[in-house]
Amino acid sequence: MRRAGSFAGLEIPRSDARVRIFNVKYSPNLGDGLLAECLEQALVEAGAASDTCSVDLAGRSAFATGGSSRSMQLRVLDTLPATVRHNAVRLPLAIQSRRLWRPHYRKALDGADCVVIGGGNLITDLDLNFPTKLALAVDEAARRDLPVFLYGCGVCSSWSQRGRSLLQQALSRKVIRRVFVRDERSREQWRQLVGPACDLDATVVRDPGLLAAECYRVPLRCRNVQAPLIGINVTSQLALRYHSEEPPSPLALDAWYLGLARTLVAKGCRISIFTNGSPEDRACALRLRPAFEAMGDRGTVRFPEPRTPADLTCVIASLNAVAAFRMHAVIAAYSCGVPFLALAWDPKLESFVHSVSRADWLCRPVRMSGEAAAEQLLDAMRHGLPEAQRRLTLFQARGDIAVLQNEIARAVS
Repeated sequence: MRRAGSFAGLEIPRSDARVRIFNVKYSPNLGDGLLAECLEQALVEAGAASDTCSVDLAGRSAFATGGSSRSMQLRVLDTLPATVRHNAVRLPLAIQSRRLWRPHYRKALDGADCVVIGGGNLITDLDLNFPTKLALAVDEAARRDLPVFLYGCGVCSSWSQRGRSLLQQALSRKVIRRVFVRDERSREQWRQLVGPACDLDATVVRDPGLLAAECYRVPLRCRNVQAPLIGINVTSQLALRYHSEEPPSPLALDAWYLGLARTLVAKGCRISIFTNGSPEDRACALRLRPAFEAMGDRGTVRFPEPRTPADLTCVIASLNAVAAFRMHAVIAAYSCGVPFLALAWDPKLESFVHSVSRADWLCRPVRMSGEAAAEQLLDAMRHGLPEAQRRLTLFQARGDIAVLQNEIARAVS
């Protein structure tokens, strides 16, 4: 077997394995595509075959903005009790499994050597969506006797009985070789979820999205310190309500965004209003746009609309600092050396912030006023990211993927 070289003293054999990475690459939320593309590229560079690619769990094949139907579905599901929601989605999930997902997975695995289920908050039971898809993907891999690895995933609590059953079904196929999760909290949740009888413990790795600056070759920029450009990554209250137990009210969140922006403009900053691309987020930003526009001219307030993960990374890299709920907007900022204010709403974001020793850059919107948050964000901008620590973190992210490639090489040799 040819050698891919060494990484931090580890001799890594080239597997040249044709890896298929199951994730949600083409989700309207470009953060999902960002981490998928980072993982693809890093695996190839570590020694996987050049045609290593992602398989979208929803059967999508290109980036698209998404329609209003997603927002409507979230609103309807949000009104239903959990048990009713789970019963309501079972028939649509079964139909999609037969009509779209299983045929899509089956075709994608033709000629594959290995499966990675990787990147994102995939080990979660939101209305049986991911448990259904993961069980199908593992089943198709098992039919071909392909080794499976879970990599860089987030793991959530609050699983339904049916969701647990689907996960156990996947584990029972005995093709999952290793489990790598993206934070300590996910490791604890995995242990509680699978129980002591399962011999698949989880190893913590860095999120693949940390390689965004390298993946998209973001150049070093000379940023304007006299009139800094500050990003506000808008997330809708609907998305927060669907994923968070204590979201702010719609009116309070709108007022908070505007208070943050108004204070930044008053302090001589320019502002960039953008989203990660989810339809509900774009609708929220569009609704607030007139109020943002009233704060200044086009030189003061801008509205970039990224359409790809590379676009999103370039928007973030151009900023002096950014405030964001979306985890991969924060991760991309860290990768590009951009100071951030992480807007707390989900434990996964807090876990990342703590993992890079930036707990002082965490803010709880509404509890802290938009005006106070602006001061905290500007303070983060003045202090900046410790460059040595950032480089070490990115080095660790690449090293973790090298370990995955090493495991793949052993499994397919």
